Amino acid sequence: MTKNVLAVLTAILVAAVFTVADNASAATKKKKVSFEQAWKLCKAELDRDKIPTTTGQSNERYIRGGACMKRYGYEL
Repeated sequence: MTKNVLAVLTAILVAAVFTVADNASAATKKKKVSFEQAWKLCKAELDRDKIPTTTGQSNERYIRGGACMKRYGYEL
């Protein structure tokens, strides 16, 4: 009997975790911004984080910028 109760509680917990995760992802994807708007937002984020544009650091800026654009649904 305790195995059945444990199985039911585990199933409820897993369902709750997926529901919360789905709601959180839906909240971040309310409205898709245009490519130009996403570019401006990502550039502002990189500038705010003070990622330099020098040759030695340009790879990090490119990678982080690409990851930011992917969050908005665009690939570089």
